[in-house]
Amino acid sequence: MRVIISGRGVVLTPAFKALVERKVSKLTRVLPEPLDVRLVCEAEKFRRTVRLGIRARRHRFACQATTGSLMTAVEEVVETLWRQVREAKKRRRARQRVA
Repeated sequence: MRVIISGRGVVLTPAFKALVERKVSKLTRVLPEPLDVRLVCEAEKFRRTVRLGIRARRHRFACQATTGSLMTAVEEVVETLWRQVREAKKRRRARQRVA
């Protein structure tokens, strides 16, 4: 899994990057083979925006969160992506049962 973390208008410390990688690596429990993970952090006045995109074998998942804190935005994005992956797996299982 390749993780690319970038920032626009934000200085990203190595500790922050390690924390983000640890949170994103938890997604491998639900999504066994993510190939590419891209996280972009942006800062504008009092808003902090985080975009997260994951490319897996057959799917692409993407989400975005805007809050006042960068860490809160990262947590929201990971939760949203976790839900997207879980729902995609549920849909796939439902299709397999019907067929």
